[in-house]
Amino acid sequence: QTNLAATEPSFDFKVEAKEVALNYQNLKSVRINYYVMDVELLFSRNPFVQQFRGQFSAIRPNLSQDLPLPEGQKSLKAPLPASLANKNVLVEITGAGQTKTQAYYSNSLNVQTIENYGQVRVTHATTGKPVSKAYVKVYAKMGDGQVRFYKDGYTDVRGRFDYASLSTNDIETAGRFSILILSDEHGAAVREASPP
Repeated sequence: QTNLAATEPSFDFKVEAKEVALNYQNLKSVRINYYVMDVELLFSRNPFVQQFRGQFSAIRPNLSQDLPLPEGQKSLKAPLPASLANKNVLVEITGAGQTKTQAYYSNSLNVQTIENYGQVRVTHATTGKPVSKAYVKVYAKMGDGQVRFYKDGYTDVRGRFDYASLSTNDIETAGRFSILILSDEHGAAVREASPP
């Protein structure tokens, strides 16, 4: 089994810091497709699934690249194309009959969820300064499995937003929250959190 597995073409990858880090074996090349994402629209359609692959199956990619893989190596790093480096993109890689995807959120945000108090804190990744006026959209998965819009608003001057408090008792039936943070200047991030 081990010998057979060693001859099987395979790959895996992750996208971070504006580059694709690819690990592979027994492959000569892969195709990388990039799809620019409207994060808020995709989030609103499916807030609890961070992989949006199925929603792109009938769309032509914004950019495709064929990437030759050097023989004798097991890994390769490729920078995101300059035109897409600061955009939210879905990266799809195909090779040897396999397709794998990962969403890449271009942002300079540090997002901290403080679950015991139902708050999210947003700061700039480099300076550590609070990010105020970032749009926050929250969906809740209710006890019966239904997913519905819960609340939205903006971070305050401290970079905080209370995602759990409402004037209704919906918090009692919420089982999980999915939180989108959007900043015009600093990008987007998605986090999941438990109710307080």
